Amino acid sequence: MYAVPTDTFDLTVMYVGKGGNTDDGKYFYKFSPEILLTHKAGNINIVLTPKSTESIRIFTVVDNGGGEMGLPEVAPDGRSATVYDSVSRPALINVAVVVTDGESEPGERKYIVCDPQVINVPD
Repeated sequence: MYAVPTDTFDLTVMYVGKGGNTDDGKYFYKFSPEILLTHKAGNINIVLTPKSTESIRIFTVVDNGGGEMGLPEVAPDGRSATVYDSVSRPALINVAVVVTDGESEPGERKYIVCDPQVINVPD
């Protein structure tokens, strides 16, 4: 596992039925890179890859409330989101990208939590 200095996470979320890593194994998600290493203040972009199940949409992005991250902006189509990271101090930021699946059972909105690793190391 490598920490990569970039501003974009590619996120793949797929319905697999069983054997996945979230929602009792029904879904599989993967971030690329696995760890985002940030050195300067700026936006972090989360983009759903074309491999993601078509009905998956980003609902929101939340953090641990440490004051490093701003409010998220989710694109109207739900396929990407941006959040500002102030990188004011060295920190491991707990982030959750919450996605929904429009194909979940009728009358039930399914929320799937995907948690990337964000490490702030100011220059």
